Amino acid sequence: MTLRAGAATVEITPHAGVVMDGYGARREPSRGVHNPLFARALVLERDGERLAIVSCDLLGMHASITSEVRRLAEKRSGIAPDNLLVCASHNHAGPAGLRGGMFSRLNEALAATLVQHIIGALDEASSNMRPAKLKLAQTVIDTISQNRRDPAGPIDPVLRVLLVDGDEGPIASVLSFACHATVLSGANLMLSAEFPGVACRLLQEQTGAPALCLQGACGNVNPVWVKQDFEAVERAGQILGGAALRLIGELRAVGPGQRAHNIRWDEFTEKPVAGRIIEARLQAARREVELPLREFFSDEEYASRIEELSAKVGSLAEGSSERRAVIAQLTRYQNERWAAAWARRQPERTAQQTELQALSLGDGLALLALPGEFFVETGDSIRVRFGVEDLLIACYANDYVGYVVPPAAYDEGGYEAGITFCPAEAEGMIVDASLSLLREVTNGLRIRDAYGRPVSPTSSDPPPGG
Repeated sequence: MTLRAGAATVEITPHAGVVMDGYGARREPSRGVHNPLFARALVLERDGERLAIVSCDLLGMHASITSEVRRLAEKRSGIAPDNLLVCASHNHAGPAGLRGGMFSRLNEALAATLVQHIIGALDEASSNMRPAKLKLAQTVIDTISQNRRDPAGPIDPVLRVLLVDGDEGPIASVLSFACHATVLSGANLMLSAEFPGVACRLLQEQTGAPALCLQGACGNVNPVWVKQDFEAVERAGQILGGAALRLIGELRAVGPGQRAHNIRWDEFTEKPVAGRIIEARLQAARREVELPLREFFSDEEYASRIEELSAKVGSLAEGSSERRAVIAQLTRYQNERWAAAWARRQPERTAQQTELQALSLGDGLALLALPGEFFVETGDSIRVRFGVEDLLIACYANDYVGYVVPPAAYDEGGYEAGITFCPAEAEGMIVDASLSLLREVTNGLRIRDAYGRPVSPTSSDPPPGG
């Protein structure tokens, strides 16, 4: 049976004056709107099975919002709850009160409005379905992101683009890239969709079809910036969107048995990548996960440790490795003290209940939805152990549990290790559960790596020759 697809875009910009999300030090409400925020919906259907992806220009997604969207979408559009993914671009210039987690209280009025907007987009997408093909390609962009914990540390520079192509033109595109949407600082008081919004706007203007952004494992990856202003936002978005647009141009020319070519931002290479038509087959699954809460010290203990480390920093040479290590631990305890205060306000919570979700779109293409902030190393670990490079990862999806930090980074300290509510073992729990879920939804499908080579979905080893 033919794959059918529909897509829609709906504006979700709140009124000026709302509290903004993303920076704890930002005390003032928003003063205006620099550019609008959107929710974008993609609905796929084959053999009576419907699957939907919704991406919003927000920081994160509260589990109750996802739950209500799923309830209404099943009733109105026939989309099963397991088959609907709702994610955010991790935009730090949007409204607060919609992401959930232990740091955030739900703004029920904003949440109810958002649900209605998303349902409207899903209704529109579901009513405009037409025959479609899925086409996938990737390129490398290493000019707009950096490892914020270690300048020499890893990033994921791969932009993955899924084109949902129709006979009369594109129906939608999906961008998957890993970089915090934090070109703008906490000093900004204008609502904006940040640089992912610029990229999506460019693609929609040029293709006439909605463009969805899936934010990858960017917990320790920030934008490269000289200035933190809207000119820099536009530049980063134009680079990302421009690279995606080039790939879409290549993919539109791809027919059965053909491949596109990898296009770097600064060169053209003949190295083939997964620029091909996907043999679509839709399958999805969800799994509930209980993440334990970490143990905290008393406030008096934090005060003592912070005082001791603050005094020690002053005695160490500027730029020395020892000084950097002490500062990392100091930063950890300062943020951990703040997190501990929040935890003490919620003594009834002993764990965080959340969910993982995996979608199989067909031959060699799967999508993993993670409910918070994950390091690039975590995303890489899942890809390598699963055995396919073309796994799309959408973080900030369906729920928000904050940072889930790898054990090594947990020991090193720093901001992320301090602000997390999860213990060091939580990352391994997520990775293992993710792999199990991915293998469940891809069982029986032909799994291929980025060069079209068959690999085993149950292998723990990377594909040969990669």
